[in-house]
Amino acid sequence: IMAKHVSDIHLPSNASIAAGVNGSEASTAKPTEAHVEAINHLFTELELAYHNQFHKAFPDHQSLSMAKQLWLRLLVDFKPVHIAAAGRQAICDNTFLPTPHSIREYCDAAITAGIPDAKTAYIEASLSSEPRQNVKWSHPIVYYAGKTTDWFFISSQPEAQVFPVFERNYLLLLERVKRGEQLSMPVAKALTKKKQAPLEPEVQKEKLKNLREQLDL
Repeated sequence: IMAKHVSDIHLPSNASIAAGVNGSEASTAKPTEAHVEAINHLFTELELAYHNQFHKAFPDHQSLSMAKQLWLRLLVDFKPVHIAAAGRQAICDNTFLPTPHSIREYCDAAITAGIPDAKTAYIEASLSSEPRQNVKWSHPIVYYAGKTTDWFFISSQPEAQVFPVFERNYLLLLERVKRGEQLSMPVAKALTKKKQAPLEPEVQKEKLKNLREQLDL
């Protein structure tokens, strides 16, 4: 029995989907209709790209439906837009039908695009100077990793001591970014010039007198 066309398959309700699977990658996040749509669309593209492999892996309606439920549970902690981008990139890169694990890796890559690795971020942070809110960082994560680590600690201690602390803080922040948290820079305080009150006439005369004496006028 051949599977129905992927677009004709509908996943169960969110409540039954969220019941979960016992697996290390399963998430406690609740799927939305957008997640369901993203998985349906992903499977449609996989069927078109890997037709024979696809129907060999999912030969009937039941196996296809179960697979889609499993993939949804394993990918629900990513945004639908990242699932879609990951699927397209996986199809471009692979001649064989991708696994949900490989799609997760592509999702991570889509999220972290433009974010430096921990070592590069550490170098960027260690070379920065005050006021750091005004620095043009490659990504806000570098600023927050440096701030959490402590700027004085970064500038005053050797790399061998600082980098492990920085890396730990950086990776914790990176996990937050992967979960969809948006990091934005705090609003930089504008530098204002302090207006100096005019000197009293007597003080002005005294300063002028001293200046003339210094110049022998």
